[in-house]
Amino acid sequence: MIPYIEQLMLEKLSGCISAEDDAELLQMMEAHQELKVVYKGLEERLGEPVAQEYLAHLDEDALWEQRKYHFKKRRSNKWLYAAAVFILLVSSSLFYFLHLPVAKPLAAKGIVLQLANGQQIDLSDTTKKGTLKVGTTEIHVSGKSLTYDNGAGGAETVMNVLRVPAGKDYKLVLADGTEVWMNAKSEIRFPMAFNAGKREVTISGEAFFSVKKDPARPFIVHAGEVSVDVLGTTFNINAYGSPRIALASGKVVVKGSNSDKAVALSPGFEATYSQHLFSIATFDERNTLGWMSGKYYFRHATLKEIGAVINRWFDIEVVFENSAAEHLDLTGILTRQDGLNDFLDNLEKTTGIQYEYKNGILRFR
Repeated sequence: MIPYIEQLMLEKLSGCISAEDDAELLQMMEAHQELKVVYKGLEERLGEPVAQEYLAHLDEDALWEQRKYHFKKRRSNKWLYAAAVFILLVSSSLFYFLHLPVAKPLAAKGIVLQLANGQQIDLSDTTKKGTLKVGTTEIHVSGKSLTYDNGAGGAETVMNVLRVPAGKDYKLVLADGTEVWMNAKSEIRFPMAFNAGKREVTISGEAFFSVKKDPARPFIVHAGEVSVDVLGTTFNINAYGSPRIALASGKVVVKGSNSDKAVALSPGFEATYSQHLFSIATFDERNTLGWMSGKYYFRHATLKEIGAVINRWFDIEVVFENSAAEHLDLTGILTRQDGLNDFLDNLEKTTGIQYEYKNGILRFR
């Protein structure tokens, strides 16, 4: 990161930034969304218990003597010793956390909850069904869903991550009562409690949201290069590729990170974000939401597109040894309950495409 921008971020994190510099930093973060992501990441990581423990054992005086030369006066800024020491602490922790190994997901291909402190809980472990106590939070786990109660209220706003692997799906109920259905190969970043101003989560993959209405706290979902602002509504976000937002009920406003335009959606319409532009079209609810009942309806889809669904739903690697097979135009239905055998047999009979499934790899020849 450019040192000048890093210094501005550190000033803002410490609360010592001037109004002029704050406005400049905000302008840069609005123009370059990657800077906003970096800043939010720093803010979240510095709130983690492990970060607080690290900062608690630093020698401020020694740190100041070692690193005070890093700071230069800009404009009319007058650095107070206490403020500068605090920024050095943040800077030191920034260096520390940029080099701290990130906890790797559990090796088992199960549903994993990674808490903000790095602890990982395998939700597929049947011994963990029931109620788990994590700090002041009670987490209620069943075979297909997770809910939680934050007894202490709104302090725990650092982000946790729920990962749903290939071959699985899962339901999460957030602190405000919002329900989130997660498709296979998806994850969501969420807090144990929302703050007073707004409710924010981030997803990758695909999820269906039923948002609890709260006019005082807008609900914001970030997915790749788009964000979705809602109050109370139901909608689907597919972010496996170009983000696609389909509105089932209510009203949402979608925004692109590289676009100054916001698009309001009405029920029955979807917005697809590609090359910094939104395209709006109606959508077939059966096709778009069929995944929630384990059905994938496809119309004029390529076998390559269907192969991506097979990979997610059945945790099978799909390989095309026949390049022509990738572009095969197909219409039909694939169901998780029936498995792949009937689908593949029918595919071979109707198209002549041959396949082989061995050692977890499906090859089309």
